[in-house]
Amino acid sequence: MSEKKKKPELFGGLKRQISGFGSSGLIRRNTQAYTGINLGSGFIKGVTVRQGRVTACFVEPKGEISDTIDILKKRKAIEEKKIKISLKDSSCLVRYFSFPKTDKKKLKQAIYYQLNKYIPYPPGEVYFDYAVLKEISPSQDYILLAVAKKNYIQEILAIFTKKGLSVSEITLDSISLINLYLNRYPEDEKINSCLLDLGHSFSTMNIFEKGVPFLSREAKFCTKDIIDIIVRTKEIKNSEDFFSSICVRIGKFFDIVEEEVSSWCKEIRNAFDFFELNREDKIDKLYITGGLASAPGLTDIFSKQLEVPTEVFEPCSQDAPGLRAVFKDEKMKFFKNNLAVSFGLAL
Repeated sequence: MSEKKKKPELFGGLKRQISGFGSSGLIRRNTQAYTGINLGSGFIKGVTVRQGRVTACFVEPKGEISDTIDILKKRKAIEEKKIKISLKDSSCLVRYFSFPKTDKKKLKQAIYYQLNKYIPYPPGEVYFDYAVLKEISPSQDYILLAVAKKNYIQEILAIFTKKGLSVSEITLDSISLINLYLNRYPEDEKINSCLLDLGHSFSTMNIFEKGVPFLSREAKFCTKDIIDIIVRTKEIKNSEDFFSSICVRIGKFFDIVEEEVSSWCKEIRNAFDFFELNREDKIDKLYITGGLASAPGLTDIFSKQLEVPTEVFEPCSQDAPGLRAVFKDEKMKFFKNNLAVSFGLAL
């Protein structure tokens, strides 16, 4: 008799991890070894976790997922066959809403019956998970809902299975970033903040009210737009190492891309205004991570145009055991901010 395969955990640990502050250390103590992979829009990024520690990282330009996996396996970047995946796609959604208090055993079924109110897909076509974030009244709870189309998830699983890799957990980039932020910045439970992940093809905003997730939104602006403007204007030849080299020097080109960055700020400001309108309070701090986050001068532009203190998000502690060895390569040091989702996945 053939052994029945165990299904991967979807939105791994959503209810377990979005639980407030106080967890110690970047990586939870987990004796199992695995590779955490972030299927980004421009790069596939990942970490190897062994005995609760990140022992290796990789960043690879993304072509077809199947082909990129072959490249990573060939150079032995995927060191463990047990895989955890974080992803974002137009078919993956995160929603927030108030919901009548319901017995814990019946809550998932109750949310399922109401899914049509919150998502544009038939309930039978999606996987979903949820977290109760806080009580907002004696009769209402505040809920985070994560959703992904079944056909999209099944396509991803089929690719990894064909490559001989066992997927044990799948989650969304927003959830990975939320978990990492809550873990890394417990002192922010007294302020309102936004974590902006600058992606290659589109970006992700997570807004927090006194340390509680309030809004997750995909933004249309992306680092690719900035790079394209500089390449076109300065007639710079693109190459495999171009992205890292241009980010180091991008401060010299901010006059060229100022209008583009200004349009980014308008979209961010719209999200801030939505928060301020609904909560009658302001955003106190903006963190940026992902592509271009390390570019000199970018935080100054955001601070000036949004009138909000801005700093680069630190996805990991420089003093965490083993991480000095992981980032001994200069190129990996640069890509550290691109690994925020992967580190969040590793929690």
